[in-house]
Amino acid sequence: MTNGSATLRCPQCLCSLREIATDRIECSECDAVYPVFDGIPWLYRDVAGSRAQWAAKLQQFRMDLLAEHALLEAAVKEEGLLPATRRRLAQQTAGLLRQGEQVFGLLEPFGFSHSEAGGVLPRERIPSQQHVTSYLETAFRDWCWGEEEVEQTLARIRPLLPDPDEGGHALVLGGGAGRLAWEIARRGDWGSVVQLDLNPLLTRVARLVASGESVALTELPGMPRGLEHVAIEQTLERPSAKAAGMPRFVLGDVFAPPLAPASFDLLLTPWLVDILPESFRSLAVRLGRLLTDEARWISFGPLSFESHGPAERLTAEEMAEALEAVGFEVERAEMHCVPHLHSPHGMVRRSEEIFVFAARRRAPIAEVKPFRFYPKWMTDGRQSVPVLPELEQLRAERVFDLEILKCVDGTRGIDDIVALLSERYSLDPGRCRSTVSRFFSRLYEQDSLRRR
Repeated sequence: MTNGSATLRCPQCLCSLREIATDRIECSECDAVYPVFDGIPWLYRDVAGSRAQWAAKLQQFRMDLLAEHALLEAAVKEEGLLPATRRRLAQQTAGLLRQGEQVFGLLEPFGFSHSEAGGVLPRERIPSQQHVTSYLETAFRDWCWGEEEVEQTLARIRPLLPDPDEGGHALVLGGGAGRLAWEIARRGDWGSVVQLDLNPLLTRVARLVASGESVALTELPGMPRGLEHVAIEQTLERPSAKAAGMPRFVLGDVFAPPLAPASFDLLLTPWLVDILPESFRSLAVRLGRLLTDEARWISFGPLSFESHGPAERLTAEEMAEALEAVGFEVERAEMHCVPHLHSPHGMVRRSEEIFVFAARRRAPIAEVKPFRFYPKWMTDGRQSVPVLPELEQLRAERVFDLEILKCVDGTRGIDDIVALLSERYSLDPGRCRSTVSRFFSRLYEQDSLRRR
């Protein structure tokens, strides 16, 4: 099996790449240079902007870690604690610090710096809800205690997998901690298996474990089953079976994929298509452009489509229609109920109904339209910010929020604040009270005041 370099392309011009050093890849045509960190190519089209966003996310992780540590330190000093409570808090504190050290260690090869965060205006978006440790529990599922879940997933998709042609290429989009890509690589005679993901922490875990190394990582269940389950020192490692080949793990953006068009014979999208900010039909065109004629696309996961409008929250039947409309033949479509992230150390026992489909590319795929999440005025600092109605409404809301805060002086109650603002702005007292109450309720429910 090759390392997948033949299918990698410059995300800016889609020309071939050449390795000019162990830590750099260069485009053969436009001379763009992309860094490589511990064998992982950083193939975002906007290298500086994407690094700035991940550096900022790492900085936020550090701040959250320090805040949580301070909260635990304060809690353990409270009087009258039960001995078991004191022990739990001590374990949580120690486990939190260990996990933090491990995360920073895993990300060290990427060289994120404090000054890099926010250093440039990003041209492309790393989702705001995607954090450094997002989906970290899947790393434990993939490489620690989740063999039953992994096997159930493989049992669903194994009958759908094609026999690889000699030299054929497989692509896993959004594979996270890498177990699926590793299973595909070791079970099939593929020319290469490439995984493209956007999360550097999960991708580094994937590369290390898939290559045979062990990774120490502390598991902190949200609802531990008991004191011995509060903070568990886990070792992530691949099963004893040897792999026939090693996947190539790549960091990049599915909307500017650093991948050769019409080059993959198998595409897998695990738990992905419903969380991307593009309509499924448009996404199917985008992904179809990466596939060879007669290539198979296997997808599985829930159908939440939470970020979409009503017309794009598709059912299974609509997804099948969308696939047929853009040039795929749906060969199988079915629902399965599967366990999801059943850690033996946590009390959560969640099951998910997932939609599994296998579709084959039968017809030419239309030209793909560029996808832009941000408007140009957000990515080009020289352009004027438009006066949008939403911003005007937000300005009015924030101005009144500031006026409420100005009234808080340690002596006034809510009745006093309502009376003062009603008189000052000639507001109906009932409406003013509703606004003031909503302001404090929002702060309290967002945890800003609950810990006072």
